[in-house]
Order: sequence, then structure tokens, then C-alpha cells
Amino acid sequence: MLVLRKTFWVILGVFLFALLGGYLIPSGIFPVPASLQNQTTIRIFTRIAAISGGAIVLGWLWAQFSLVGIVVRREARVLRHQVGQIFEERFRVINRLPVVRLWLEILDESELPGASGSRVLSLMGPRQQRTYVAYTLLNQRGAFRLGPTRISSGDPLGIFRKVVEIPGTQELIVLPFVANLHRFPSPLGQFPGGKAILQKATEVTPQAAGVREYLPGDALRSIHWPTSARKNRLMVKEFEQDPQADVWIILDAESRVHFSLSENVVPPRIDHIWLRKTELAFNLPQDTFEYGVSAAGSIGAYYLKQGRSVGFICAGQAFVVLPAERGERQLNKILETLAFLKPNGNLPLLAVVEAEATQIPRASTIVLVTPSIHPSMDLTIDTLLVRRMKPVLVHIDAHTFGANFSSEEFIDRVCLRNVPVLRIRNNEPLTEALEMKTPSYYRED
Repeated sequence: MLVLRKTFWVILGVFLFALLGGYLIPSGIFPVPASLQNQTTIRIFTRIAAISGGAIVLGWLWAQFSLVGIVVRREARVLRHQVGQIFEERFRVINRLPVVRLWLEILDESELPGASGSRVLSLMGPRQQRTYVAYTLLNQRGAFRLGPTRISSGDPLGIFRKVVEIPGTQELIVLPFVANLHRFPSPLGQFPGGKAILQKATEVTPQAAGVREYLPGDALRSIHWPTSARKNRLMVKEFEQDPQADVWIILDAESRVHFSLSENVVPPRIDHIWLRKTELAFNLPQDTFEYGVSAAGSIGAYYLKQGRSVGFICAGQAFVVLPAERGERQLNKILETLAFLKPNGNLPLLAVVEAEATQIPRASTIVLVTPSIHPSMDLTIDTLLVRRMKPVLVHIDAHTFGANFSSEEFIDRVCLRNVPVLRIRNNEPLTEALEMKTPSYYRED
């Protein structure tokens, strides 16, 4: 695409003025001396018209070929990061022709907030390659396409600008911020192990239930080779669930209960990250849902590192249920789900719990993450207690996020049920809030 700049209209005006002047005043502004009248017929307006017209034609040709042979490549070693980390992207600009490029502008039009890949390069030599690295402090979770990238150049007089757009082909996944927890208060008496129930599990547990014939998709490690050799066909082991090893995290995504004080803040440019890496500090957005997402991810990571089986439930833009499993794969599934959740759900937490409580084994630990103080929350906790589950309340104090109500009375009511309560306040480090050795307002009998 060729763009006309202001200089073009100025020079075009001069050209048209010269043509008009040459037509109306054939002798020109400055008459030719009598001694030279027989030697030349060039007039001043003719010269101005020739110079300005030639400049336009030369500028157009220069701009048309200014980006021929220019290649821009974007390279990123890792396309999965967490909020609060530094995303590093390398740009390679290659001049394949044996000509000098006066200037090149690289414009990064990614949707990634704070993307810093835009540069202006000057005097790029024949067959030369320039490389630079762009650093971006990630402050928003989700998926962001790395591109498009606009390359522009033009003629030395700035009459025309040639623009070429390269579409983005890679996508960056930004996972939520996860705090590294060393402890988290669990209900008393809940430890891995215990009496198994007659319910099949999709992962390996300490409780073996029997064998069955191999089906496509079964893990090879679950094949029972002695039985397979005896029956002359592949047989796999089956396992039963261990209810006390299950942890379910339920995140409240109802739109009416969340509050926010944050605005769209563009992170600072950090081109010289190696010089001042220690100066960088990340703070979660002042949004109850963002704190809830990070809390849910941190708690899930903690329990999975302990070898527990963790499930996740949330009713945001869609009703999401991740069955309880163990291992790194489950953590990735939970974090990827959290990366795309939005607080636009319509179901209150009570409806979510009642819809899924029958599918959760008894004695499971249920971690409720919510800023709500609605009276239905009391019924939600009572529902879990009646079903012999062990609730833990991670309450996000909405009052510190701009809400006009206090949660003290609600938390006092939860205390009377002897349920562990952890309160998260705005601008409070997430690790300190979740690692409390004795949960706030938690009373032991």
C-alpha cells in the first residue's frame, strides 16, 4: 500500500502553480536578458515545474521499490507465560538486495498490552541483517496473536510511504499469576489415603479394583502384562477413587458479585531488562475476579504438588467442570481454563454447588473462592457440610475493591460453622494471604 504524505501535496501544489504561471506569464517572472533571448527559451516556471514533477516521479519509483527484498521475522522461544513474567521476542530484519536502505519502520500491532516491538532502523547496508529483542511485562491473561507487523519505508524527501503488512502466525498464551505456596490450611483430618469407594478413577490411585480389556486411549503404563500374556490380549488395570485425596476448587464467576478499581494500564517499556531487572515489580490488577483467578490457580498448584487429586468448577461464560486428576497435566488444564475465564456468569455459587455436589465424593475438600456475602452463601456452606464435605472459604474482601459493604458479619457467621476462612485484601501479597498458618476467624473446638 502506498501512502501520500503531506510533502506530496505541497510539491504537487508547487507543480500546478508552476504550470499555471508558465501558461499565464510566458516570459516568466524574471525576463531573459536581450543578449540571451536567442540562446534559450527556458523560463523560471518551466524549471520549477520540471523539478517538482521530477521529484514526484522519482519519489514514487523510490517508494515502490523501498521494501523489495526486505524480510522481517518474529521469533519467540516460549509461547506460554504467566502474568507477571517477562515475554521476550526477537525481531530479525533482513535486507536481501545489494542496495542501501535509508530507513525502515517496524510497527508491532499485536494486541498484547505493552508490546514493545516497534523500531525505526536507519542506513541498513547491502545484504545486511539487523536483530533486536523486545521485552514485555505481561499484565493480562488470555491469548494474544503476535502480529500483524507493519513495515514501512519511503523516498528521501518524504513524499510517499510504502507500507506492507505481515499477518501474525503465532499466538501467545498468558496464564494467570500463580503464587508459590509452601502451605495452605486444609480441614482437620483430611489427608491422602483412606477408605476407597466403588467408583472408577481415570488416573492411577493406591486402590486397584481389577482388570479389563484394553481400549484405545488407555495409558500403556496401566497394562497388566501377566494377565495380558495369559489371556492372549491386552488387559489394563482399573483403579478406584480415593475420596479423601480429592480437592475441588470452585470459583465464583457471577458478574453481580465482582468489583474492580483497575483501569487498562499499559506496562512500562523494559528494553534494557538486563540492567534493571531487580526494579521490576508486578501487582495484580485491582479486580476481585483477577485475585480470585490467581488464588484458584495457586491453590490448585499447591495441592497438585502434594500429590492430591484436584478438580475445578466455574460457571463463567460457560459452565466448566474439570474432573479431579493428579499431575502436571491437570495443572496445565486448570491454568489454561483460568486464562480465558471472564466474570460474566449468571449462576450464583449456590446453584453451581447444588448442580455438581452429587458428582463429588464425600469427604472431599471444597475450596470456595468468592467475594460474595449474599445470604445464599450460608446455604452453600451448609449444603457442603450436610453432604459431609470439608469446605474452605477463600474470601476476597470486596470492600477493599470499592464495594460499599463490609464482610465482617458474613465471616463471623462462617466462623460459627468452624470452617477455615482466608481473607484476601486489595494490594495484599497473595502468598501471605493464602499461607496463613492459622486461618483468620478460624476457631478450633
